[in-house]
This record gives sequence, C-alpha cells and structure tokens, in this order.
Amino acid sequence: MRRFKRFPPRRLRFRSPLILTGALLLLAALAPTANADLIAYFNFQHAVDGGPPDFTSVLVANNPGGGVVLTTITTDYATGEVLANRPGTLLNISPGDNDIIPRIDVELTDTLNNNNRHFDFNVVSPGLLFSNMTLSFACKTRVGGFTDVTVQFSINGGGTWTTFGTSPLAVNQRAIESFVVPAAANNAPNLAFRFFFTGGTGITNFRFTQFDNLQLTGTIGPVPEPATVVGGLLGVLGLCLHQRRRLIRSVRFRRT
Repeated sequence: MRRFKRFPPRRLRFRSPLILTGALLLLAALAPTANADLIAYFNFQHAVDGGPPDFTSVLVANNPGGGVVLTTITTDYATGEVLANRPGTLLNISPGDNDIIPRIDVELTDTLNNNNRHFDFNVVSPGLLFSNMTLSFACKTRVGGFTDVTVQFSINGGGTWTTFGTSPLAVNQRAIESFVVPAAANNAPNLAFRFFFTGGTGITNFRFTQFDNLQLTGTIGPVPEPATVVGGLLGVLGLCLHQRRRLIRSVRFRRT
C-alpha cells in the first residue's frame, strides 16, 4: 500500500517565508531612499535688474532653500528680450530661501516674435535618481503677453520630448503653475525638462510676461550598485531553487 507523505513536512514550513524575506530585502536594496524633497530650484536672484537673467540653479550649500542638482536653464529666446526684472515675487519660493529682498524674476518682452521659444534644463546628478516629481513656478502675464505655457520632459537628454501639461496663464495676477510629472520620467538617468510659452501678441520691450521661483520636487534616491543588484538576484534565485528541490522530494511516493 502506498500513501503520500504529509505535505508540507515540518522542516519545509518556513521555507516560503524565507524566500519572501529574501525578495523583500532585495526590493529594499533597490528602492529609492527619500533624502530630500527639492531636486532643483531656480530663484533667479543673482542678477542685475534689466540685465541678463541668472539661470543657474541654487544648491543647498549656497542656500538652505536650494535643491541637490546644479544645472542651468538654456533658452533660444531672442537675445536682449529675456531679462532680469525687479520686483519679483515671494510666490512659490522654497522654504529656507533667504534671498528675500530684493526679489528678481525673469521678464519676457516682444512676445509676438518669441512664441514657442523654449527654456530647458537637465536633471542629472551622479549617483542619484528621481521619481514622483512635480514641476512648478510662479507666473504673471499681461494683455499682449503669452496666454499659455506648455511643459515637456525628455528621458534622453533632450533628444525627444514628451508633453505632460499645458495651462492658461492668469492675466494681470500672479499664480502658481504646477504640473505632475508622469511616471514615465521616473528614475531616468538622463532626464531633462522644457517649458515654452504661446499666444503672445506684444511687440514692444514692455514686460509682458514674468516667471519666478521654479521648483522641481520629488523623491530622491541612490542609484543601486551593480554588485547589490546582482548579489540580491542571485540570493533570491538560490533560495527559489533550493525550495523547488525540497518540494519535488516532498511529493514522491514512499513504500510502507
């Protein structure tokens, strides 16, 4: 007479939890760790009123309200028609930003001839990846100024762009324009952002549209070391193979 062995044997009862624990340890090793919430920050403060804008981001070492990525905005806006402007605004400043007075923003003139001019910046920092991001900035426009702003991201350093938001601008009042970055941009090692304005009809040097205090916020996490990834995968694979052999043995018939 034959009978099946009891399944699972006592010595195997805790094998599955062991495998689960190994998998969870691997996920923990690969998951980003939240170190800060401010990735990149531009307050445009270090410029002379009426001169070229300060398009360099602010770092933590230089300002408590700064981000972790040192980067620079580039633009194809007509030379001499994008300028530093005073006064700026306190709207959308980062907590800890000590550059309170005088506030300076970026002014855009001759909007009719500068529709679709873009402002780009990359978000590349060795050893770090970014996810769950939001892009925001303060903006104000007047009659004749731009009527809409569009934001895009690139995961190949600006080779191709994906639009993830367009918003109408409030006329004659400052407002915060805020856009949630799609998950497709998460953890991209060669990430970049672009925004551009449309709908402008002004043809003079009047300050038709201004923007200020640009923030990119999100989750900041380390890039996993290759050895950590490979070691974790091999560990989980070994546990799974071991469990598979024991399970096969447990279903064999035995004679009584």
